[in-house]
Amino acid sequence: MSQDYDAAMEMVQRSGQQGVPVIATADDVIVGFDQVRLSQMIARVNRPKRAPLGVLGANARDYLARHPEAAGSRPIDTDGVFVGDVRPGSVAERAGIRKGDILVGFTNKRVKDMASLDRLVELLGAGSSASVRVLREDGDVVVDAQF
Repeated sequence: MSQDYDAAMEMVQRSGQQGVPVIATADDVIVGFDQVRLSQMIARVNRPKRAPLGVLGANARDYLARHPEAAGSRPIDTDGVFVGDVRPGSVAERAGIRKGDILVGFTNKRVKDMASLDRLVELLGAGSSASVRVLREDGDVVVDAQF
């Protein structure tokens, strides 16, 4: 009984009324039958998902300050993302990104840290490609990541 009451109160809070049907996702609330909005919601939910980049990384500046031996020939105060590992079969592995790389550019934009890399990756859709600028021990390379 309290579950029904709690569900009813949630519906009133989210939709502003007690009418049915109420269809809700994390981002939308549709009260009643609205074919256009339902179609839009379904299209958003069913669109192809972008594959994750597949790197386990850390903010390069912080990581290199704690592990200066990992910097090699690269400056310890380098901004970017230090790659600690690459998931097998991932976008990063297919692009040639390696453990120990420092990602400093993505789609011709500067990567300062993990948060900036995450924001740039989020902008891409399924089937997109992105150029990734990588600092390696043996120099600078640009690889193409296919999502």
